[in-house]
Amino acid sequence: MTKLAPQALNGQSNALKSRNAYRGMAKMTSDATVKPVLRWAGSKRQILPKLTGLAPQVSGRYIEPFCGSACLFLALNPSRALLGDVNPHLVAAYSALKEAPDAVASRLGEWQADKETYLRLRALPTGADAAFDAAKFLYLNRYCFNGVYRENRQGQFNVPYGGYRTGPLPGVKELRQFSARLQSAELYCGDFVHAVRGAGRNDFIYLDPPYYYGSVRNRGEYGWNAFSDADVERLIEEVRAADERGVRILISYNQAHTLRKALPGWYLTYAPVRRSVAGFSKGRKSVREYQLRNYE
Repeated sequence: MTKLAPQALNGQSNALKSRNAYRGMAKMTSDATVKPVLRWAGSKRQILPKLTGLAPQVSGRYIEPFCGSACLFLALNPSRALLGDVNPHLVAAYSALKEAPDAVASRLGEWQADKETYLRLRALPTGADAAFDAAKFLYLNRYCFNGVYRENRQGQFNVPYGGYRTGPLPGVKELRQFSARLQSAELYCGDFVHAVRGAGRNDFIYLDPPYYYGSVRNRGEYGWNAFSDADVERLIEEVRAADERGVRILISYNQAHTLRKALPGWYLTYAPVRRSVAGFSKGRKSVREYQLRNYE
């Protein structure tokens, strides 16, 4: 059982008070052998040991409404899961991989790793074929600049070509492994509220929302206006309600002071993370990423 961090606030949440009800439940398997198939801004691969160590014992579902690359889901390997995101192209790609990984792999094998192919695929519309769309999403994600997903105001992916030093595309073996893990997950595209409100007493929610930086200009990362100040307030409201129902919750976020004030009695920890969204190496630095949880 994780000890109380020195930064933890006074008081106890309902989930903490009822912790005895969860003793004896089987812990989710920690198995990081299956890797994400996407490069994703804000991915938690750097701090997976920290997060898997904080994951509680559960008998219900693992729920992640901001799934991104889904690296914690893959590492924990839960028997039941709900994965969601507001990015329809991400969710559609995962749905296609869940159903037909070989078809996606076949499409990927048709394309060369070069700027001409990248720009040609980026300009093509989606919606004609699920396997083609998923393969295009994986290809653009692999070779785009810095692994950033960004849309303009028209909802069009507009990240420039970033070169081919990002390693090879996932092969059929990797896609089959990823697909096998997705068989235990229900996928949905939509707002985080859908997942949080549906969580019950035996579920575990991991929340890793896009970070809101106040006055910093929104450049369309994660989709245009994917997360704002109003969404932070909605998140806090929904988390409080889920805590009252006894749901166990782990949150990763950058503004610890905001969440600490809003969620008294929660445990606070942090881990150093090297940010790499900035365009140049001099803009990449080690920062603290905070985790708040309502259980020991």
